[in-house]
Amino acid sequence: MKRIILKHHKNRTIALFVARVISTIAIAFFLLMVTGDLESINEPFTIEGLLVGGFAIMLLLAIIFCWFKEGIGGIILIIISVLFAIFIYISAGNYKLLASVLISLPFLLSGILFFTVGRVEK
Repeated sequence: MKRIILKHHKNRTIALFVARVISTIAIAFFLLMVTGDLESINEPFTIEGLLVGGFAIMLLLAIIFCWFKEGIGGIILIIISVLFAIFIYISAGNYKLLASVLISLPFLLSGILFFTVGRVEK
């Protein structure tokens, strides 16, 4: 019986590690893209740019929250990533579905992993 509990704990630890790595790499890459775009300061701010910045901040806060409360944070991260995917689909030019999936998928996967880990009893 103890062997099953230990194995279960090991799987939970691995899933939590994978979720943290995916979310950290995804938000680091996304923030790098957003801050790199700020160099074009000569161009006026657009509503799309402000929304992308808002999503970047919300995703960052959701990921930080996930590190402490996996279950609730996972739900929040899933909701924000789905809303972000819808926003990308609406505002993208060409290849709407591809752009939406490629940018929001890492956040959605890590949100699902965080939610799954949070549902498992510790």
